[in-house]
Order: sequence, then structure tokens, then C-alpha cells
Amino acid sequence: MLKGEKYTKKADKEYISHEERNKLLWSLRSDFAWAGKKIPESVEIDGQEYGLRDLVKELREKESLDPDEASEIRALIPKLKEMAKADEEVLEIEELTKAEAETLYEEATGLLRAAMELKDRLEGKGGEGSADELKRMLNTQKLMDEKSWQNLIKNLK
Repeated sequence: MLKGEKYTKKADKEYISHEERNKLLWSLRSDFAWAGKKIPESVEIDGQEYGLRDLVKELREKESLDPDEASEIRALIPKLKEMAKADEEVLEIEELTKAEAETLYEEATGLLRAAMELKDRLEGKGGEGSADELKRMLNTQKLMDEKSWQNLIKNLK
């Protein structure tokens, strides 16, 4: 038996406690619950299968979006949020095992992340790629602040 196998089998049968449920719900409802979460490989919406992870990746790499793609994404974002909300409601109401609750939580946060990535792309933001730009901007600001402090100290002497 593998080390984690015993826990997994136990989690498959053990129901989630009220405290654990509240902890997952609180985390899911936080502003950045989706940060660092994995986007689902694919989702089915209104009978149509979307390769969600590949779609987000392709759009992130594109220079610009054509109007048809943009309108499709605008229509997809609210549907992803609705799916995440449905997962949240199931997590809040249904009697679930720990494994089921964790799966719902991961799916909901992944859907929220996909929605945010797509929204950022529509707004011209870089999604994950903009993190590097933000770091560069912060470093530049730190340098400017340091120079200002040095000038202030120099002027005070």
C-alpha cells in the first residue's frame, strides 16, 4: 500500500465536516481563490466541449483577437462563472465526501481562474505573463525611490 493511499481511501468514504465545508467555502469566496490553480483540461457547456486549458494557452500566445473570437470569449466567461457558482452551491448544500468536496473546490477555482485569464486577455492584460512586467515595474519604482531617498539625505547634509 502506498503512503497516501490509505488517506485517499479514507477521504473517499469520510464525509466533510461543517468546519471543513466552511473553510473551503471561505477560501472559494476569497478574492484570489483562483490564483495558482490549475485550469480544467476541458469543460462541457450547453452540450459543447471546450478544451479550456488549450484555449486559454492559445489566446495568451496570440498577438490580437479577431472579433469572432472576442465575442465567443465574452459569451464563455459568464458561463464559466455560472459553472463555478453551481459548484459552490453544491459544495455549500450537498452531503459530500472529503474527496468530492475537494474535487468540486478545485474545479470551481480552476473555472474562476480560466474566466479571469480570458477576461484579462479581452482587456488586453497579459494574465500570467503580466507578472513579469509587474516585477519589472516594481523594481524600477524601488530604484527611483532609493534615488529619491539618497537625494533627500544628500540635501539634508
